[in-house]
Amino acid sequence: MNKDCPDYGVKNQGNIAFKETYGKNNHALLKCKTCNRCFSETRGTAFFGLDTPQEEVLRTLSMLPEKGSIRGVARATGHDKDTTCRWIEIAGTHSKEVTAYFLRDLDLKRVEVDEIWSYIKKAKKVTEEYSDDYGDVYSLTAIKVTQDFSFFIMKENVVQKIL
Repeated sequence: MNKDCPDYGVKNQGNIAFKETYGKNNHALLKCKTCNRCFSETRGTAFFGLDTPQEEVLRTLSMLPEKGSIRGVARATGHDKDTTCRWIEIAGTHSKEVTAYFLRDLDLKRVEVDEIWSYIKKAKKVTEEYSDDYGDVYSLTAIKVTQDFSFFIMKENVVQKIL
């Protein structure tokens, strides 16, 4: 992807063409007809540069909440602990970038908020240098309500609006 290309970000205009497949996962190499630059179909995603199939990375990462430990996931999947940690880091960084991109300049009037709480710990003593990386972790999601919610009850064949 070439940010200097006049057609950068333009969709469905026929400016992107399939060139060939590459790598052991047969990713598509795409070519811009405007600037003649090539780029991978996974460019700009959490899967860019990974040799492991996307399905395997997703399966491994989805086990983390269930297993509760990186070592447990690594043992269950047969992947090295460091590989699993690298995938978590890549996914977290990408998630942070996507969130920052989409959740900006929001003019929210009324929102729904959902919260997920977790505790991250390490079996060994955590040094002062890494103490901020462990402990209570909260994830809050705010969603703008686009439709009014009304709640009605029926008493003695009369419908009453409560909310």
